[in-house]
Amino acid sequence: MIHILKIKVEEKIGTKIESRGDCELLSNAILDVLEIDLSYNTIRRLYGLLPSTKPNSKTLNTLALFIGYKSYVHFVQNYKTEDRKTLSQSVFKAVNNFNDVEMISFIKTLKRSNDDFPSFIVILIRELFHDRNFKLINKIFNLKELAFSSFSYSEVLFIGNSIGLLFRKNYFLDTDLLKSINFLQCIFLTFVDYSSLNNYYGDWAKYIKQHVEVEETQLFTTALMEFKKLLNNEKVKDPFKNAAFDTSLNPILCSRLLSVKILVTKEHKILEVLNRYAETHKKKAGLTDYYFELVSIAILTKNIVVMKFIIETVKMDKRFELYYQKKHLNMFYLMCAFYYKLVPNKIEQKKYAKLFNIDDTWFSYGDYLKLLHLVYLYADAKKTEVKNKILSEYLVLSKKLNYPYFSKNYMLNYFKV
Repeated sequence: MIHILKIKVEEKIGTKIESRGDCELLSNAILDVLEIDLSYNTIRRLYGLLPSTKPNSKTLNTLALFIGYKSYVHFVQNYKTEDRKTLSQSVFKAVNNFNDVEMISFIKTLKRSNDDFPSFIVILIRELFHDRNFKLINKIFNLKELAFSSFSYSEVLFIGNSIGLLFRKNYFLDTDLLKSINFLQCIFLTFVDYSSLNNYYGDWAKYIKQHVEVEETQLFTTALMEFKKLLNNEKVKDPFKNAAFDTSLNPILCSRLLSVKILVTKEHKILEVLNRYAETHKKKAGLTDYYFELVSIAILTKNIVVMKFIIETVKMDKRFELYYQKKHLNMFYLMCAFYYKLVPNKIEQKKYAKLFNIDDTWFSYGDYLKLLHLVYLYADAKKTEVKNKILSEYLVLSKKLNYPYFSKNYMLNYFKV
């Protein structure tokens, strides 16, 4: 897909990028159009005029913006239908004409080429899943060509969210697949399915916790199981000690570990824990990563102390380099709407409620966040018929997800003092 993006950029400026001068031309054009300084050396590396490195998200997003898309992922998801048809035809031909050995060889060759490998893999896995060819799916995910480190983060998100939806609709527990590091990193840890903790995803987490001994995966699955306990009205424990303060761990994982700690911390000690966390991660901390899961927990548990701390402590910057952080910011808007309704502050409440967009959330968090949003909408509604409609929608969705925490009383009493 990066190859296609490069071609589209060349079409935009009307010339091939084949020299330093061409790179300078493109750099200046981007500066003029977007007021973003993308160095010509970065462009030289991207187009193979210098030793190449994997382009970062900022570079890809800038080029996508330059040709008229919102982000690189927006470009990936909306490139020409004819390109998708050609790609689909390649997949169908491979599935129908290749044996397993030939398919593996074809995948390796394609990864080395400049074709849209992530989209090919998504279509291929979907086709193989439809054919119930789990043996070949396992072989594919064990290839080094599917390693997490071989993709940009935007590509991983595209793969994870596109393939992850398959498993929500078709319960599937393959023990070999769940031991594949590539599958864990690209699918399980990317498509965190909050709608299915009492279904396939919870079963996955339980199995992985018992059989995969990678430290961060162990921490993740344990935190997920504790969160599942909360949703099922069971007692939550914090087995992590000080892991949330470990600066070597993934920031979003840290936020999960801190969320569990907050759930079991006495109210008068919460600010002490939060201040220590903020001080520990102050050089790198931002809402988008280190506070992501805490925002969700604060809304869910009506924790005004945590909400207030995040609003007052975390410096907000709407000009995020990474597109996925905008979805994190969207969740922050929802938390602010809750907080300012609880305080109350009608002006701020209305401002953040308007900023929040239920459609701008992760697929894997969609139903879970919709339940929380319905709680807010119910309390904010004035007419009885509107309230009844929202309550009915909430009860149907709550039954579907089967989390006892989201009871009828939870909705009716959330905003009551």
